[in-house]
Amino acid sequence: MSMPLLAGTADLDGAKVYYAAAGKGQAVIVLIHGWTCDHTFWSAQIRALQERYRVLAVDLPGHGRSGPAPEYSMKRFARAVHAVLEKERAQKAILAGHSMGGAVMLEFARMYPGRALALIAVDASFPDPATAQALASLAARFEGPGAAEARARMVEAMFTSATPPEVRERIRKGMLGTRADVAAGAMRGMADASVWREDRIDVPFLEIAAASSTFLTEENLRRRFPRAELVRVPGTGHFLHMEKPAEVNRILLEWLARQGF
Repeated sequence: MSMPLLAGTADLDGAKVYYAAAGKGQAVIVLIHGWTCDHTFWSAQIRALQERYRVLAVDLPGHGRSGPAPEYSMKRFARAVHAVLEKERAQKAILAGHSMGGAVMLEFARMYPGRALALIAVDASFPDPATAQALASLAARFEGPGAAEARARMVEAMFTSATPPEVRERIRKGMLGTRADVAAGAMRGMADASVWREDRIDVPFLEIAAASSTFLTEENLRRRFPRAELVRVPGTGHFLHMEKPAEVNRILLEWLARQGF
């Protein structure tokens, strides 16, 4: 039987950070959603992981049920994750991030050395600073009269012909329901070149990538994450954890077991 899903809130600079919690395992896993998403995008992973781990699925500031913030930098998002861990009295955790969640866990690992036991990226890229700065032009499109249309086009580009219709609709509803200022602010946060400065995070690292994300290679990942492993999932778009949850969950559980967690 599945453990009940419990709601919690942590405080960050006077604002509420919402999270869902499940499971009673000794190892803690924090699930970090992507740009304009929320913790419910991890529903299938919460169900799979909660039998063995303590699972915390966070709504980043401005997303889901969390309160707004003055700005939406990756550092603020990392601080939100830290606030949840503090509320749960968890000193260390395994972090899993989808898409933008990869940038959040990267900043967390820098800001709180020794507290990230391992990192798991789900179709998350780690560009160089110059490449990332191009995201600033995207942020500008998400404000003003054409913002809704620009966001809708970007969301559609994340699907493939294999993405199930019900998954498409769930993603559209969640992502396009997030406030425009949060969408633009978070994209500007990802465009910050300092997020992508070259350094090395030497913890166990797994990238689960869509087969079409050929720009993600083990060689490139290992420049930043020396212990990186890459596993590809064919026949999905960007939301592989929602499109093929059973396969992604199997990869997650097997890798975690090999690491001794």
